[in-house]
Amino acid sequence: MKKFLLFISNGSEMLEISPFIDIFGWNKIVGDKKEKIDIVTISYENFVNATWNLILKAELKFNEDIMYENEYDGIIIPGGFGNAGYFRDIKEERFQKLLKKFYEKDKLIIGICTGAIALGEAGILKGKKATTYFLDNKRYFNQLEKFGAIPVMETIVQDKNIYTTANPESALIMGFKLLEKVTSKENMEKVAFNMGYLYLVKK
Repeated sequence: MKKFLLFISNGSEMLEISPFIDIFGWNKIVGDKKEKIDIVTISYENFVNATWNLILKAELKFNEDIMYENEYDGIIIPGGFGNAGYFRDIKEERFQKLLKKFYEKDKLIIGICTGAIALGEAGILKGKKATTYFLDNKRYFNQLEKFGAIPVMETIVQDKNIYTTANPESALIMGFKLLEKVTSKENMEKVAFNMGYLYLVKK
């Protein structure tokens, strides 16, 4: 069995949360049944104020005393908006410690869009190729150098066990990429086909 934490902060963007839940939910119905894969939502409190006035209920309430890095195969950090409290939440020391623990255990770490800023704040992008949101005025992308990262203006960038992505659309692509990584290309294509994403299926 494989399990991934999906950390939802205040201000997280729904389009960067839902693809992982939906894709792996569909995988349980139409995908490979050989291995169970769970995406488990977690947040500081039971309820989270996501972007655009959505209130979400996470499955787990974050507890600093629990060694999540020993139980989970990786962690996914959706991006979000500062005016909804996102950057305040990801700069919390307890959250940065959590990311460092996953990094020290060589677990898979995925930062979607401005979620890459969370990885930078935790100090785990030093010397790593990374991307983040680079449209509008590049104010987030320009922060990568401050964290010691090597900025790459691409939609998805992988550096060993760390993935960073550049926009809300990339969450869907990354969701299918993760499914392929933990199962197989054939299984990913089967799930994508059944979800109607025919452009992802090999002709």
